[in-house]
Formats: sequence, structure tokens, C-alpha cells
Amino acid sequence: MSAEKIMQAIAVTAELTGTQLSDNAMAVMAEDLLAYPLDKVLIAFERCRRELKGKLTLAAILERIHDGWQSAEEAFNALVSGWENDSISILTTHTAMQAAQSATALFNAGDKYRAGMAFKTAYERMVSEKKAKGMQPDWFVSAGVDKEQLAHVVKEAAMNGHITQDYALTLLPASQERIDIETGNLLTNEQRAAGKVKLVNLINSLAHKCAIS
Repeated sequence: MSAEKIMQAIAVTAELTGTQLSDNAMAVMAEDLLAYPLDKVLIAFERCRRELKGKLTLAAILERIHDGWQSAEEAFNALVSGWENDSISILTTHTAMQAAQSATALFNAGDKYRAGMAFKTAYERMVSEKKAKGMQPDWFVSAGVDKEQLAHVVKEAAMNGHITQDYALTLLPASQERIDIETGNLLTNEQRAAGKVKLVNLINSLAHKCAIS
């Protein structure tokens, strides 16, 4: 069923973008896209129909599949934050670090714009290749010297499923964040606050019932 829907989406999108694809090309494209959730693939085709000004390509579809990869701008801005302030920790990917090799010299020379363009070219090529293979983001934490901020970044990354709990624990000294991860208590501050409000309301309700009885 997924393959049929993807083939239909390819045919319709190809027609609307003036793209001629052979049956073999469509079959190979569909096979590559089966590695992704169907709903995200179909959304990517919708975006292609709205956004594409040229021919339909596999790369154009993959760029529009929301699968957890940062955009080039997001990845570069995160790296710049770390480059400009070595006290802060950042959540990035090994792919972004590899792409940064083409940009660091320009950035250190003060040319942030060209550094960003060089990074974007390298990063988008690498991500496109990894998406084509169905690979997920290779997240890791680049640790700064601010231990409190590091703990916050690590806990949030673990809570969102970007890094494993075992990896998170290797980055943290004894702290509340480490205890939270070890015990699986990965609630956000907002969730904790909401929980406290519910608990207070429950206590007040019980006290009221006891007073009546």
C-alpha cells in the first residue's frame, strides 16, 4: 500500500513539475522513499508541488522530509555559538562537524558569510547522501566549560531522544540532572510545575472532603 501511494505521488508530482521519469526511475525512487514514514513522504511531495520551480528529483524530495536532521542554517548557527563562546555546550551532529572543516578557516579569518556558504554546500551534500541511505542524525554534545549549561543541554537532548541515556551519563558529573536521567525522571520544568499544581489541588480537594465529613 505504501509503495502504491508513493508511486502515485511521484507520478502526479512529476506531471505537475513537467518532469519525465521512466518506469524504472520511478520504481527506484519509490524504493528509496520506502525507508521513511509514509505520512512524511507524502507531505514532502505536497511541498514539492508547491515549491519546486525545476524538475522533480530524489534530492528535492529528501530535502523536504522532516526526519530530524537540522537545516544547514540551524546546524551552522549552533556551531557558531560554540565557536564564539567556548563556555557553552551545543547539541550538534558528526555530519555538521565534518562539514565545518570546509568553513572553519574562513570563519577564523572573519568571513562569516563565506564560511556559512561553504558549510551549507558541504553539509547539504552530506545530509542528502545520508538521507538517501535512510540514515538518522548522528547527534552528539560538544561540551563547553560551563557545567551547569552542559547539564541542561545533555538532559534536554536525552529527554528528546537525540542521545542515549548511557551517553548522557558519561557527560555529567554528580548532579540533579544525572540523577534525573539515571532514574528516568526526564520531565520538563513545565511538566514538573503542572504536576505540583495538580498535587496541591488534589490535597486541597481531599482536605475539603474531610472537613465536610
